[in-house]
Amino acid sequence: MQVINDADFRKQLKSGIIGSYLFYGDEDYLKAHAVSLAAAAVSPDPSFALFNISKIDILDYAPEKLLDALIQPPMMAERKLVTLTGFDFTSLRSGEIDALCEILALIKEYDYTSVILSVAAGCIDEGYSPSKPSAIINKLSEYLIPVRFEKNTPQKLSAWAVRHFEHGGVKIGAEDLNFFIDYCGTGMYKLANEIDKLCAYVLYEGRSEVTKEDIRNVSIADTEFDTFALAGAIMEGRNADALAVLDFLRFKRTDPLIIFGEVSRTFCDLLMIKRLSDDGMSPFDIGKAKIMNEYRAKIYARSASKIPYERLYRKIDLCTDADRQLKLSPQGYSAIEMLICSE
Repeated sequence: MQVINDADFRKQLKSGIIGSYLFYGDEDYLKAHAVSLAAAAVSPDPSFALFNISKIDILDYAPEKLLDALIQPPMMAERKLVTLTGFDFTSLRSGEIDALCEILALIKEYDYTSVILSVAAGCIDEGYSPSKPSAIINKLSEYLIPVRFEKNTPQKLSAWAVRHFEHGGVKIGAEDLNFFIDYCGTGMYKLANEIDKLCAYVLYEGRSEVTKEDIRNVSIADTEFDTFALAGAIMEGRNADALAVLDFLRFKRTDPLIIFGEVSRTFCDLLMIKRLSDDGMSPFDIGKAKIMNEYRAKIYARSASKIPYERLYRKIDLCTDADRQLKLSPQGYSAIEMLICSE
């Protein structure tokens, strides 16, 4: 079994190969785009898409319904496409998976039908994919070609975002683009929505270029961005700044458990990046090894270089105490306030 990536899948489409696939991996936006490309390849004429594109969600799925979709021949086209979405293989019973596989095994008997089973991120055990896929991926690959959709590299994500901004009629500078991705996160669905909002806002203002101020005014910050600012303020002893960020997160009604989890993870990430940097690993190497986004690794390395190991270990110990307090007697934001003011 060979796991291919989304670029390999697009090459197969361009060469006229339209098989049956299992889409999985971290980037759901790219999966949805790949499904649309396959649909356009199968049914170039939109007026026949209703007959040649069958969409089955887990909410209306039944083995018999999938079988009916496989059997029905295409109309005014050589092939038809059946898409399956909404499956969570981490909660499906073995009998349900076997029933699905029994139908997928029949695909070869209806060679005019292609099937795409698109699984959302986190809804299937990937194993050590692509080199050592999990048992469930191996099982499904008996009937479907596995296609793994990884998160884009920082370079590819930046290039995609620039094109998306340009398509919306505005420009963005390199520094502001880096800030935008760091501020909003790396999820392509969210970035696409935020880009559309920013384009509309900037054009309404009679301008053609996005600024940091626009991003702060219009875009929704990724929780990790806020919690990194919170963690940085705590680590540097800027208690007033830390409490101000916490007040902002409280205003947004961010779950205290999420805040605490992100802050404690940030401390651990800072420690990891500090160790890697001290061992001679550059942010580029860290990004290449997929330990962390290269741009974010630069920020973490810059912050970690100013913090002694003793302080990092101390803050992680205090996080352990705060975690115990939250679990034994939920205190909400007050436990985080105590963490901020603990030194």
